[in-house]
Amino acid sequence: MTIREAQELVEAWNERNAVYNSELTAMALISQRVGELASAIARKQSEPSHHHHDAPNPPLSEEVSALFWELLALCSHAGVDLTEALIENLNRRG
Repeated sequence: MTIREAQELVEAWNERNAVYNSELTAMALISQRVGELASAIARKQSEPSHHHHDAPNPPLSEEVSALFWELLALCSHAGVDLTEALIENLNRRG
């Protein structure tokens, strides 16, 4: 699956499910997902301050993919073609 195909899939799912978040809401969801990913990494590294014996420990792949989903949703809402944006970013980096 390409990034463009993934973005189209997220757009179609959101349309089918009538999910129309504002950019601000989308950013809040991304922030939440980043926090969940950080917690999952901390639990994986067994840092005592973040170690919760009762908390479920989803795989990192689940947290990363959830974050990617929200990023794709934000890009779609904002009219950003993430494939093109990534290519432009890579070109700037040389």
